[in-house]
Amino acid sequence: MKLRLGFYPYTYARVAVMKSRLLKKQQLHTYLKMGIHELMRALQDGEYKAEMSELHPEKNTLVQLESALNRNMMRTFVKLKRISDDKVQHVLSIYFLRHDIENVKTIVRAKAAGAPAEEITPYLLPSINHPDELYVSLAGKESVADVIEALPFHVDVGDKADDLLYVENKLDRYYIDQLFFLSKNLAGQGNVFRAFIQAELENLNIKIVLRLLRAGLHSGDIQKLLIYPSQPILDALGRDVSETLQKLAALGIVKDVSDYLAVEMEIDTQLLKREAQLMHQYPLTVNVILGFMLAKEIEVRNLKILLKGKKLNIDNAQLERLVVGA
Repeated sequence: MKLRLGFYPYTYARVAVMKSRLLKKQQLHTYLKMGIHELMRALQDGEYKAEMSELHPEKNTLVQLESALNRNMMRTFVKLKRISDDKVQHVLSIYFLRHDIENVKTIVRAKAAGAPAEEITPYLLPSINHPDELYVSLAGKESVADVIEALPFHVDVGDKADDLLYVENKLDRYYIDQLFFLSKNLAGQGNVFRAFIQAELENLNIKIVLRLLRAGLHSGDIQKLLIYPSQPILDALGRDVSETLQKLAALGIVKDVSDYLAVEMEIDTQLLKREAQLMHQYPLTVNVILGFMLAKEIEVRNLKILLKGKKLNIDNAQLERLVVGA
């Protein structure tokens, strides 16, 4: 059944206001120069005040800091969903599935490593779609197979629950399939939404290729784990990271091939630019909302990198290379 979205000037106007509050490039550069306590005070004086104020300035861990940033992000997304109509809320619920999938992957990794539930839950994202009790329950399961069986959605891993790479790939595929199914049934705005998905999928496949090559997997095995790869991605798959980076550069997909991290930051920055272009071309579509959410997620990730770097005394030059859009 086709889902037809209307035009929602009020929602888009509110999103524009929220987008204006995202950290600017100059602010990121200013934060790079700060010490850990100065950075935390700056966050406490801005959009992250409510969550950062709950932390004692001298008694906090990286897990607590990251949890505070995650809560702020989810508070923003809850507000976004609240100001949207039922049809847009349905689209957002499917997009927010990405956070549920990340939670499940965190849990299955921990189960595979034998971690107890109390060590898992602090690392989980608040969920828009499901109550916290669901993830507490999943974290308490005995095995990866038990976790997959208890999911509120169906992911078939057959008898390969012990193959963590296979399980994570099936979870990613489930999420992408849900997005594509939605785009096919999204009347009017389906093509624009599909362009948004394709941009993210291209980004994801490049990361899969580079990460698995670094882990020592053969290119033939990696190709089986790619999710609806485009022909350029298949053409760029080489025998090792160096050859693949050179092919990506020759195809014009990336420019900076100095190292793996530089490429990850570059493709994330390119993704932001692509979404910004889509929002500019289609100012009254759901892509405006999705683009804002992606930008918010990257902002939170940047702040996590800065806080972790300051905690670990990583020099500013190296941190700047890790921050998307800096």
